[in-house]
Amino acid sequence: MKIYLADIASVLPRHREYISPQRLQKTLRYRMPDDQKRCIAGSVLLRYFLGDTAILDNGFGKPVAENGVCFNLSHSGGWVLLAVDDRDVGCDIESVCFVDAARMGKIVFTDRECRMVETAPDKTGVFFDLWTKKEALLKCMGKGFHREAKSVEVCGDRFADGEITYYMKTKRFADYTVSVCSVNPDFQMKVEFVDLKSIG
Repeated sequence: MKIYLADIASVLPRHREYISPQRLQKTLRYRMPDDQKRCIAGSVLLRYFLGDTAILDNGFGKPVAENGVCFNLSHSGGWVLLAVDDRDVGCDIESVCFVDAARMGKIVFTDRECRMVETAPDKTGVFFDLWTKKEALLKCMGKGFHREAKSVEVCGDRFADGEITYYMKTKRFADYTVSVCSVNPDFQMKVEFVDLKSIG
């Protein structure tokens, strides 16, 4: 497992020439500069760490690499997250901000998860821990929120779905929460910061 994190502030104009014309077209559809930077940063990470491979859709909105490398991409605020593995993987990053944790939790969390939020001293922190783990898990499973969010529970660090067990780890840094999910029980939650200025 490799986990990479890039600051969109390090996106340069020359990165547009580094990514594929298809990815550039997708980028230009965004009107806001930061949305364009997030898209470019993700595209640069994919090209650099996955090589020149086509990115396809698995039918549920999850991008998959034509060359068979397993990966997942997420972004929030000023950061883009990429997880790469030789087995199924999912990841999520969220900027921690004030939310009505109890009200929002009732929409996507199970009763047990809601109780975890309600009884936590740091309700916002626990909310985002659970939210990012759930997102990473659903993405690892390959269906994202096409599957009912309450059908999976992330109170612990693993979730069994039939014969497959998924493992989740969470890390906080600055005002962000990062979660990664894998079918590999021994993966290391070691995040490598990437300076995009050195690429392309």
